[in-house]
Amino acid sequence: MYRKFFKSILDVILALIGFIILLPLFIIITLFLAFANYGKPFFTQERPGYKGKIFNIVKFKTMNDKKDKNGNLLSDAERLTTIGKFVRKTSLDEIPQLLNVIKGDMSLIGPRPLLTQYMNLYSPYQNRRHEVKPGITGWAQINGRNAIDWETKFDLDIFYVENISFLLDVKILFKTVKKILIKEGINAVDSATIEPFSGNTNVVIYGGGGHCKVVLDIFFEEGKYNVNAIYDDNPKAENVFGVNLLSTPNIDFFKNKNCIIAIGDNTIRKKIVQQLQTNFVMTIHPNAVISKFAKIGHGTQVMAAAVINPDTTIGHHCIINTGAIVEHDCILEDYVHVSPNATLGGSVQVGERTQIGMGASVLPNLKIGKNVMIGAGSVVVENIPDNAVVVGIPGKIIKYQEND
Repeated sequence: MYRKFFKSILDVILALIGFIILLPLFIIITLFLAFANYGKPFFTQERPGYKGKIFNIVKFKTMNDKKDKNGNLLSDAERLTTIGKFVRKTSLDEIPQLLNVIKGDMSLIGPRPLLTQYMNLYSPYQNRRHEVKPGITGWAQINGRNAIDWETKFDLDIFYVENISFLLDVKILFKTVKKILIKEGINAVDSATIEPFSGNTNVVIYGGGGHCKVVLDIFFEEGKYNVNAIYDDNPKAENVFGVNLLSTPNIDFFKNKNCIIAIGDNTIRKKIVQQLQTNFVMTIHPNAVISKFAKIGHGTQVMAAAVINPDTTIGHHCIINTGAIVEHDCILEDYVHVSPNATLGGSVQVGERTQIGMGASVLPNLKIGKNVMIGAGSVVVENIPDNAVVVGIPGKIIKYQEND
């Protein structure tokens, strides 16, 4: 009800009140900028709004139109005027957008409207930011604004789209005021404005075996990343994925790249992760059900129809396979693999590198040690020590020796 009805009404009412209160300041800034910018106090530009509909955004003009000897505009930093720098630093350049809110093109709170030339670069995931009206401020603005990268900015925008509520809007509004007062996160480091958006975020997959097919399917369904290559150290691997399959290069190649390890074996996955200096990303199938109160580590892969319930913590580089259920308050350490249709009861703790077999069940409130193998269809009814194998119904513990 709030999203579909009350939010728009509150936007117009609060924008009118705000504009009336700020009118004296609006007039003063207009006069100063008209002088600094040779009679041009306002900046208008086409931006995409709700469902991609184009509108003209209005802002105070903080940069002049000075050009070099070849007739090209100078850099943003060179054109930023003294008064413009103050207006931007205090976020006063956003005041004219209250008129956009009153007109109905924008909301007080929502994803910031970006440039129209970005429209053809968005992935389906990124394009979801247009499912709501753009805002003067938003969830991304109170979590870093121009000081965060594009990937993080889109994640924050989509979070807002999926979680709009009156309380969230109030929280954003108050935190925006705080950000303005302390002048935090206004610009990216060493830049007058954020770097332009250049398209989908690229990611490389390490591992070209059977598990890679599942991970690749998630990436395609999620639409968040552009998979531009798969690397495998098996010279006999075949390109059957529709993506470039290449021999694994020197580990230095992966430095600072977005990467995910598509290898099901927990120990091998850990070994490779420890060798690489890269930015490990997670991937979550759109059909998975993830509580917003769950925490998921980087490098983790969540397959279709998996369910992760509230207050559960999933470590780094875990695999939560198709149809697996992880109940509330569970804690899974790094490199855990929960196989298809396995179920973990509430408040279960699982140690590093443990594998929960297909269709296995773990009763609530149990502790599973590190490097444990729970066989397919097993039912775990007691705590399990490190380096054990569990088979049968109820689960029978078989100790085995292996370096931990």
